[in-house]
Amino acid sequence: MKRISTVKIDNNDMEGSNNGGKSLRRKTSSIWQRAKNKIRITPKDATPVNWKIIGLVFISMFTGTLSLTFLFPFLPEMILFFGYQETDKGYYAGMVASMVFAGRAAGSFFWGWLSDKMGRRPVMLMTIFGNGFFCLLFGFTSNLPMALTIRFLAGLANGTASISKAILYEVSDDSNQATGLSIVAMSWGAGIILGPTVGGILSNPASRYPSMFQKDGVFDHFPYLLPSLIVACVCFVVILVDFLVLPETRSRKQLELDVEEQPEELHKLVHKTQQKQTKETDRMISLSMEDLHCYTDRAVYNVKLYQSCQDLRRSRDLNRNKALKTPTENTTEETVRVEKKNSKCIFNEVKSTSLFEILSTPDCRKAIFLYTVFSFSSIGYEEIFTIWTSTKTNYDGLGFETDEIGMVLGLSSFPMLILNLFIYPFLDRIFGTKKTFIICGCINGILMTVTPMLHLIESSSPSILWTILLVLIVPQKIMTSCLFTASSLFINNSSPPHMAGSVNGIATTSTAIARTLAPTIGGSIFAWSIGNNLEAPFDVNLSFFIFGFILRLISIYSLFMPESLNRKKT
Repeated sequence: MKRISTVKIDNNDMEGSNNGGKSLRRKTSSIWQRAKNKIRITPKDATPVNWKIIGLVFISMFTGTLSLTFLFPFLPEMILFFGYQETDKGYYAGMVASMVFAGRAAGSFFWGWLSDKMGRRPVMLMTIFGNGFFCLLFGFTSNLPMALTIRFLAGLANGTASISKAILYEVSDDSNQATGLSIVAMSWGAGIILGPTVGGILSNPASRYPSMFQKDGVFDHFPYLLPSLIVACVCFVVILVDFLVLPETRSRKQLELDVEEQPEELHKLVHKTQQKQTKETDRMISLSMEDLHCYTDRAVYNVKLYQSCQDLRRSRDLNRNKALKTPTENTTEETVRVEKKNSKCIFNEVKSTSLFEILSTPDCRKAIFLYTVFSFSSIGYEEIFTIWTSTKTNYDGLGFETDEIGMVLGLSSFPMLILNLFIYPFLDRIFGTKKTFIICGCINGILMTVTPMLHLIESSSPSILWTILLVLIVPQKIMTSCLFTASSLFINNSSPPHMAGSVNGIATTSTAIARTLAPTIGGSIFAWSIGNNLEAPFDVNLSFFIFGFILRLISIYSLFMPESLNRKKT
């Protein structure tokens, strides 16, 4: 039987070698397996990625990014629609862009804290609803104060980012956390692609597409309603999907969280149990050792009598000392004692808050500071880039229309959407989080600085201008995405396990403050430089140079980040 079986196998092998179809299938399978191993985005021994949760977090965070970026292409034009001058639009566009981050600064810690208390899922649904609702309202703005107010409220409701990172913290470990955050960082890229594209192409549709929209219709009176409506619809669709599919991830650590948050109740329960056990033990001893009591009663009585004499002596000495003191001294000592007690109670209350605990942790402080400064330079650059590209050529801008700005942002961000899935996990495996941040930060700072020099070739052919522009902007976007992922890893790895939502909320609050200042500062510097007809380097180059220099400085600062932030806390 063995010989027959061997012959059959040999015949099959020979047939497979003669049959091109079977051989091709085996070869194709081998090539496909090798290709899968080459493009693997996680190490072989890594924990499998929870693609369902990450996909839901991706679309949820995408709504927050979309609501932030959709107005970038038409914001300079909107300022002119409100009745302001060309040279002033940098100031007011920066103010409108800053208000959303001012709102995030006010609300992000609250959303993170609420998700720690209430759960990730319900808070996520609330923040996505806020994104969509206030984006819809923004389409009806007709003046600057209204735009500032609505954007502040939109930022106040936008807590999606901190909750998304907290969810990723709970469904990943050190082996796959970088991959998870890289995929979610792609949502920023997707928002940068689709947000400005939707805003640039669909803004002011009555004048841009007169055959499809009436001249005196609602979209003529509110020229920026259509892109706002599209963004709101996307948010409401994502709410429905999350409501049906998104699970509650916080329940995995609920038991640990409850034990840490309620130590007093647990101690009381343990104390009562110990008391009951002690009473039961005493009762059993008294029943079984009655003869021992007659010998111990006298000794106990003598001990109590001695203690009473000692207490009486101490009380008499204390009263004698009080009698020697004046009433004023007694009152002063009592007041000081009460004040010390009250101040100690207040200090203990402050120390027990999660905010104090987080800010008193060195790793958390360093990670939040790095994330904040990086966000300041990043969003400042994004804001002045759109203002610069829309500025007229006689002010050293590129003179782009809103649809051209949207196309630039979309085309430059599309490679980031694909490549970041592979680039950052690869860099993180080779260099680690810390060195990856340093490398990407230095490269990005240089690219930021040289961007405005493109106005020198503005008069050349459009194809040359667009080619060089994309050659500079595409790697800059990829580096920004890698920096975002690395800084988010620093935040998650500095967080105690039971406060992931609060730590990410504080980080988002801090970065929102920086992002509030960045557009205002950058727009003011840009408007000042072109309004006074200054020469290089104090012309349009100045604001770009400042943000690039800040990014290079924070990259050098990251050298001092502890190596422990390459891994999660346990």
